[in-house]
Amino acid sequence: MNSSQSSNPRNNFLLRMAVFGAALALSAVSSGAFAAGKSKGVDVEIPYEAAVLKTTSLVAPQYVNASSGGMVVSDAAGGVYSVTMAGKTTELASKSKLKHPGGVAVAPPGFGTPGTVYALSSGDDANGACEVDVLDGSGGAATFAKLPDAGGGKPTDCRDLEFGAAGTPYAGKLYAATAGNSVIYAIDSSGKASVFGAFDKPLAFDLTAIGFAPATDPKAPNMMLVGMRPKTGAASAKFGRIGIIGPDGKLKDDPYLVGFIRPTGFGTSPASWGSYGDTFFIADYGKPAGDGGADDGSLYRVYKGVARPFASKLADPTSMKFIGNKLVITDPSIKGGPGSGGIVVISSML
Repeated sequence: MNSSQSSNPRNNFLLRMAVFGAALALSAVSSGAFAAGKSKGVDVEIPYEAAVLKTTSLVAPQYVNASSGGMVVSDAAGGVYSVTMAGKTTELASKSKLKHPGGVAVAPPGFGTPGTVYALSSGDDANGACEVDVLDGSGGAATFAKLPDAGGGKPTDCRDLEFGAAGTPYAGKLYAATAGNSVIYAIDSSGKASVFGAFDKPLAFDLTAIGFAPATDPKAPNMMLVGMRPKTGAASAKFGRIGIIGPDGKLKDDPYLVGFIRPTGFGTSPASWGSYGDTFFIADYGKPAGDGGADDGSLYRVYKGVARPFASKLADPTSMKFIGNKLVITDPSIKGGPGSGGIVVISSML
């Protein structure tokens, strides 16, 4: 969780000042990109720029993960798509096949056929039990793993889906988070699902995102990190946190970070990502756009163990990933309200 600024802050400051004028001009272009879809543009720290991809077919992008061609994205309106950084979309599973998809993930080497896309889905019923589906590459999907009842009950409210990072104790498994019963499941390559960890006692947690800290992280090297928030309490209260889950599936007593409303995505930037290479970022959902929180979604960067504001005026950021040299956020409300979403891409201008 190191920031490049910590190693030579004066040089980085001078470099950023040298590009200040150009950054302002490019920032204006960035604001224009948002103006087409949302009256108030996302504010992002200079020298970075934000833009909403001009995509077709997508209504309310919900979860994102990296693929060899760019990214795979699930839509809250149904369907799973392949999306390039230029905004070209290709349907991988139709709305009729996956009506309520949640998290999506792409198989790495060593797990079945590399490149296969998996999705967490509740079938025809938005409130039904979640299962892991495998996409067949021709628009269809089939059940890959059934998730057993556990923790608080049935595995409803499908959230994130993530493969264990290579070189960590979690490698070789696919992990699924279901918020209805506060459980994370581990699925092997044969499709067998088992409870990895239940987080419903003594406090039931709403689970939002799964990620992994790099080996160089000083606090949780190679550990699983999970976005979580107690299910009780005011919607706008900053009770959300990022927890550390050990290879035994148990939640560590000391959280990784605290002080968020609802952390829905996080990750470490590439070392070459401008002024903030090798820096940990967190997306905070805030309140739902339909409940008075239309512009309170935020993005933070961590410096010396403290989360500092990096971008603001997002709507409902539901997922965040670094894909190549871009920070990608899915926001199903970014263009003005629920069901009017887009994919936000933040790039370094250095």
